[in-house]
Amino acid sequence: MSTHNFVLIGEAGSGKTEIAANLALRLAEDMPVPVCLIDMDQTKCMFRARDFSSLLEKGHVHMAVNPELWDSPLMPQGVTSLLKDDSICCVFDAGGNAVGAAMLGQFAGLMAERNTSYYYVINPCRAFSGSMEDILESLSAILISARIPAEGLKFIANPFMGEYTTPELIMEYVRHLEAELGKAGLKLHGLAVSERFFGEVRKLTGLPILELNTFVDKLYV
Repeated sequence: MSTHNFVLIGEAGSGKTEIAANLALRLAEDMPVPVCLIDMDQTKCMFRARDFSSLLEKGHVHMAVNPELWDSPLMPQGVTSLLKDDSICCVFDAGGNAVGAAMLGQFAGLMAERNTSYYYVINPCRAFSGSMEDILESLSAILISARIPAEGLKFIANPFMGEYTTPELIMEYVRHLEAELGKAGLKLHGLAVSERFFGEVRKLTGLPILELNTFVDKLYV
């Protein structure tokens, strides 16, 4: 297996939790090894990966959880053992700011020993992701706190404005984000799009796309 860990980081509201869940489910379909989703986002309580653990288990994605301590800002159980087990693929939903990312930083040494891919998720429709200055300020604080190497970091766009989202709006913000990242010599590596818009957006871009099954809809209907 070429990659042992997949780490999703980004500001609160970027959509990294749903992306982490969808990525874990896709990996569980394609990989011959167990996939474990580790919820390390302790910065919010509204929408967390552990809230839809039962849906993930049905897709053969396991979770490192302490059910009796879900509402406490504590480390999920067994993270060190999971990282040391080369027969398991780990997907991390990391904290949404520098404070939350510090939890991930405790395992920087172990992750460096394994093949780890890091993805920074940006919702360019959010006010705090509107310019390169905003992006770099947040990115720098999170990378330092999580002890993540900047080289090799991949950027994922998740343009979403709720009921106002359209394929045209998605592409407008994707092009804007590509231009902003280009100012710093960075590039966009892919985007995440709701299954509702996947077909149309795929016709409009050559970027890799992760089709999102929106779990939040299943939780609160």
